[in-house]
Amino acid sequence: MRIHTAHEGALGEHFADNATDGPYNAHTDRPAMLDLAGDVTGLRVLDAGCGAGHYITELRARGAAEVVGVEGSATLLRHARARVGDDVAVALHQHDLEEPLGFLSDDSFDLVVIALVHHHLEARRQLLAEAHRVLRPGGTLLVSTVHPTADWGSGTAGPTSTRTGSRRGSGTAAPPTPTAA
Repeated sequence: MRIHTAHEGALGEHFADNATDGPYNAHTDRPAMLDLAGDVTGLRVLDAGCGAGHYITELRARGAAEVVGVEGSATLLRHARARVGDDVAVALHQHDLEEPLGFLSDDSFDLVVIALVHHHLEARRQLLAEAHRVLRPGGTLLVSTVHPTADWGSGTAGPTSTRTGSRRGSGTAAPPTPTAA
């Protein structure tokens, strides 16, 4: 999604509100992805497509040493800045995820999170290549996207989450199996 088509204005406001309490963002995708992330204590994390900053604050609360958020929408970045407050271990950047992440160094992150944004992009391979480039050897990439049936019109299908394993391809793990509450 190019910066000029990012969730701005009323659409960005709606998205930020929905991401806070909506069933897929708040109660399906985020808990699953954070579970897959495991112990993040002391890690340097990139949140590509950070939206309103929900992952950022949760990752910091769970002990991430530093989180860098990248988002194309100025509206959503405003929400992220408000959510993050004056946390000096968080850096936020407005950047078009259709473009390379040239401002980030090679091998500089332990964990890269791309939550519910990959399906919005045309340059998907490029973003994954950039995630690989910025991951340290042995780092982890977490990607989630909506289920394809979400395009069928009902909007009832939720996102799926996948842990891709280490940067060097040492394995994969399936998403956690839902349990009854």
